[in-house]
Amino acid sequence: MSLTRDEARDIIRRTLEMAKADETEVSIEANREANLRYANNEVSTSGDVSNVVITVGAYYGKRRGAASINQYDDESLRRVVQRAQETARFAPEDPESMPLLGEQKYADRSHYDEATASAAPESRASVARHAIQLAKKTNLVAAGFMTNSGTVSALGNSRGLFAYDRLSRATFSNTVRTKEGNGSGWAGTNADRLDQMNAAALVDTAAEKAVMSKNPRSLDPGTYTVILEPAAVADLLLYFAFQFDARSADEGRSFFSKKGGGTKVGEKVLSDKVTIWTDPGDTRAPGPVFAGGGLPTSRVSWIENGVLRNLVYSRFWADKMKAEPVPSPVNIIMKGGTGSIADLVKSTKNGVLVTRLWYIRFLDPQSVLLTGLTRDGVFKIENGKIRHALRNFRFNDTPVSVFSKLDAMSREVRTRGSESEDFSIVCPAVRTQFTFSSASEAV
Repeated sequence: MSLTRDEARDIIRRTLEMAKADETEVSIEANREANLRYANNEVSTSGDVSNVVITVGAYYGKRRGAASINQYDDESLRRVVQRAQETARFAPEDPESMPLLGEQKYADRSHYDEATASAAPESRASVARHAIQLAKKTNLVAAGFMTNSGTVSALGNSRGLFAYDRLSRATFSNTVRTKEGNGSGWAGTNADRLDQMNAAALVDTAAEKAVMSKNPRSLDPGTYTVILEPAAVADLLLYFAFQFDARSADEGRSFFSKKGGGTKVGEKVLSDKVTIWTDPGDTRAPGPVFAGGGLPTSRVSWIENGVLRNLVYSRFWADKMKAEPVPSPVNIIMKGGTGSIADLVKSTKNGVLVTRLWYIRFLDPQSVLLTGLTRDGVFKIENGKIRHALRNFRFNDTPVSVFSKLDAMSREVRTRGSESEDFSIVCPAVRTQFTFSSASEAV
């Protein structure tokens, strides 16, 4: 379901006119998502869902109550306002509650693509057809999932704030396995326009890796020179970005906490080759014009040549620390090099190539120590060439180490990882030192 700016503004206006709380906030999210899933070389499901959710937040001093509904006739809006107000009256006071924002100025940009948001089933079916036909032709088994969607987000409050944005999105992943079950390949990405997503090339890559990964050999666990493809780097970046919180750092609970108090802002924390930023206006990975509570989004440099430049400040913590609020990243962009993954392989005498990571979990948030598994294509590199497939590994390592020890990168590309299906990430493949803690028999 899509709502125009005027339609969203009208819903918010009508809702606010019914409100009697000290302050009231109304948010709207209208979404339409279509999907297609295939497995075992057959289409298994196809769906198309649309919905609109209206959430009312009522404030009495530092007490807040909220209620949601998916209808917006006057009677439905009146009921949801009443529920929010009743909940707020009985809620405990929140000592960290902040007054609602007043009118804000937002960037005049839109990366919404109607053709992507409303794409017909045939566009998804053509991708599945290519994947299934290729798998059957090469005696492989394919499974995948593709979506296209359009989302409208709007926010308004009793202080005069009104924000509106539209985003389109397409996601795709394709896993291909050998019929004997001894090889597996994967490729996937997300994009904001279907015409930016080369799904056919991803299908071909997954099939090629499935064949390459047949009959893997064992390699002892240990620390190796490893090339992590962009999908693997994307997940490490996302977990690293989870730690960009000023409050955790100030309170001594973060990798970014400075010994003796304060944060590491201004200090070198990674290799000087590493620069990471957020830019919602970057057409390679566009983001929304506003974040939670209506804060405008803008370009933020997080890491510049290895030096920590900024952290995320909630409005409460910014007020306490006499700083400016900084929203959480709405996308992540990491500067890369100029070559390709193939170039990294050619310049590697002895190493390991990893397609992606999976089932990633924190072992120690304060040091950003992670554990997880490799999956869908791990290969031994010798004298600049891929020699043979390797069995999968469990890894124990931290993005801090990975991004401190890297010595080369490919050019950056739009990608997605196992833990970041919808999040917009642009990053390179990296060559670094990486620790495999044990072997995994899973394909």
